[in-house]
Amino acid sequence: MSNGSYEIMVLDSGSVSFRRTEGGMLSMESGGTLYPEVLLYRGFPLSRQDEYISVRDREGLEIGILAGLTELDDMSRAEVEKELKLRYLLPQVQQIVSIKQHSGMWVWQLQTSLGPIKLTMRNLHEHVQPIARKRLLLSDMDGNRCEIHDYTALDPQSRKQLMRVL
Repeated sequence: MSNGSYEIMVLDSGSVSFRRTEGGMLSMESGGTLYPEVLLYRGFPLSRQDEYISVRDREGLEIGILAGLTELDDMSRAEVEKELKLRYLLPQVQQIVSIKQHSGMWVWQLQTSLGPIKLTMRNLHEHVQPIARKRLLLSDMDGNRCEIHDYTALDPQSRKQLMRVL
C-alpha cells in the first residue's frame, strides 16, 4: 500500500551521459544502467530553463532530476539542449504588425522567428503574461504561444503598438 509519498532522485550530472541511438532517440546511461529512450521535461520552463530537468523513461515514469546542465560533458549537454529546444519550441516575436480589437476580441498580427502568426485573445490580462522585466509570453484561445524576449528591442512601431495596449 502506498502512503502517497514521492521520493525525488537527483541525478549526478557528472556521472550521467546522454547520446542518440541509431534511430535518433535520446538515451541515458547512469550508474551503469542504460535507458534506451528518455524524455526530458523542464520543471520551470519559463524561469529556470537549464535547471531541474525531469528525466523520464518511455512510459513517462521519472528516473530522476538533473539539477543543472553545467556539469554534463559537452556532448551530453549538446544533446540535452537540442532535445529541450525541440520539446519547448517557442516562436520569438520579431515585429508586431498590428493589434486590433474586433467585437470584444483582440487580434494580434505578428512576425515571428517561425513566420507570421495571428493570435486571437478574449482579454489581454489573461493572454499577455509578463515573465521577466522586459519579457512577455503571449497566448491565444487556441493554445498558440509566442514570446517577446525583450520588448525594448522591438522596432519603434512595434513598441508603440504594444505600449498602447499594456
